[in-house]
Amino acid sequence: MGSRHYFREKGTAAEKIIHNLATKTFLTDWCYPNPRKPDGKELCDLLVVFGDTAIIWQIKDLKTDKLGRYKKAEVEKNLRQLNGARRTLFDLKVPVELENPRRGKELFDRQQIKSIHLISVLMGKGKQPFPIVEEFKNRAIHVFTREFADVALSELDTVSDFCLYLLRKEKINKKKSMVIDGGEENLLAQYLTNLHSFSWMDKHEHIVLTGDIWSAYTKLPAYKAKKQADRISYGWDSIIDRAHDGTSPKYEVIARELARPDRFQRRILAKSFAEAYFEFRDARRLIMRRLTKLGDTTYCFLFMEDGKEPRERRRAMLSVMCFVARGLHRENKKVVGVATEAGNRSYDFCLLVQPRWTAKNEEIKKKIQDDTGIFVNPRVTRDGEDEYPSV
Repeated sequence: MGSRHYFREKGTAAEKIIHNLATKTFLTDWCYPNPRKPDGKELCDLLVVFGDTAIIWQIKDLKTDKLGRYKKAEVEKNLRQLNGARRTLFDLKVPVELENPRRGKELFDRQQIKSIHLISVLMGKGKQPFPIVEEFKNRAIHVFTREFADVALSELDTVSDFCLYLLRKEKINKKKSMVIDGGEENLLAQYLTNLHSFSWMDKHEHIVLTGDIWSAYTKLPAYKAKKQADRISYGWDSIIDRAHDGTSPKYEVIARELARPDRFQRRILAKSFAEAYFEFRDARRLIMRRLTKLGDTTYCFLFMEDGKEPRERRRAMLSVMCFVARGLHRENKKVVGVATEAGNRSYDFCLLVQPRWTAKNEEIKKKIQDDTGIFVNPRVTRDGEDEYPSV
């Protein structure tokens, strides 16, 4: 005889699969499994909170009927639970305490949330199609299969990439007639092929996606070249992870800024960081500084020889570098700094957010440059490559 808790165990296993996938995409800091209301009842299976974005997940391992379809009532129960979790957090404003292994316990701050996404993951073997966005009580809900959840969290494996897909999917004109055969991964393939956009739908009222578009996409030389080029970007992910030194409550703010770039942007940042690092190491220089301008943020990289300077001096120099960089690119109000040494054994980070640059700031910047030579003739890396390299 099987376990009396078979269905509960099955559901727990399903939640664990999604949680493990989610932590790869969103990192542990921003994933909260099984948050609970003050009465001890579970709010949802997983809550992701990243800056001003919240993603509410409900996961169910459902049985199918003889035709391989889910019972409508069970699917709607999952949607109802998602809608209820959203209402609890944002309409009823029930205080909810969050907890994860990295950050411990904290109270959910609904005031900072501007964007909310609801995701229902059905882990069973059902194959029936669902609308690309399910409307339930005037709320947009994304219904993922187990297979698509795996694909989406693997391919859109940064907060920016994942949330942009959800947001753009929610904005597709609801009056369009759509048939997607073969799973939502076929829609994702079209989205990625068209440079993270659904604009290709604009001229069509009736859209039909059939066949194995996703499999064909992943076999393209351009896709394989992109994957190869993206390998270095995961070095930036490891830098994000190193931001969690646990010595300051401010570390999460810096880690979040480091995690904000999408996968393509992380490729550019990681390449710039690596090129400066290897130049510093191979040239046996005492110090190396590098600037990277990307979007609305300027990034500063500082490398210093092992043990030659106290850690406090390195942190002070990084802070000064970020200030000078703010004046060099005045259109960017935000500067992120990363400092390390030849062995990459320790890291320091700096975040400077300065909305205005005054004449007095400029005067101080010039004096710093005259006294120290910091960024007098800076080498600046800019966004200048394609997401899909030429094959």
